[in-house]
Parts: sequence; C-alpha cells; structure tokens
Amino acid sequence: MTANDVQVGGSHYKGKSIQPWDYIAANNLGYFEGNIVKYVSRWKDKGGVDDLKKARHYLDKLIELNTPEATNDHNKLERRDARDRCED
Repeated sequence: MTANDVQVGGSHYKGKSIQPWDYIAANNLGYFEGNIVKYVSRWKDKGGVDDLKKARHYLDKLIELNTPEATNDHNKLERRDARDRCED
C-alpha cells in the first residue's frame, strides 16, 4: 500500500488522474506554488470558492515575494517599525 492509496480527511483527491502532491513533487514546486496547485485542484470537491480564495492568497504572497517593489516596501516598513520601537 502506498500513501496514494489512503487519503486522510476525505476523498477529494482520489478521483484525480494525477494526485496534486505527485504533480507538486514531480515539478519541484515550492511551498507557495504547491498550495496553489492543491487548492485549485480540490475546490470543486471540497472547499468551494473558499479554496479558490486560499489559492489566491498564496498567489498574492508569491507575487509579493517576487516583486522587488513589494519586497522593498515591506523592508522599509520593518525598518520603520524597528526604529519606532527603539524610540519608545
């Protein structure tokens, strides 16, 4: 028996021709990409539109992490917060 033969917590992946985790592993996807694949793959069978919103949340974070302006803005906020804490 393999891990693909058992699904804990439902059957929303059992009918897929390719299990999302097999696709994620075969393509060496990272954490954020993997979660996007997972939620988009199961939305019709498990979480509905909420799963699509979760996928979008991970996609938004992935874009943020890979957009220089967003990263710079985040770093500026962290520095400002650190400075403000030092002044208190």
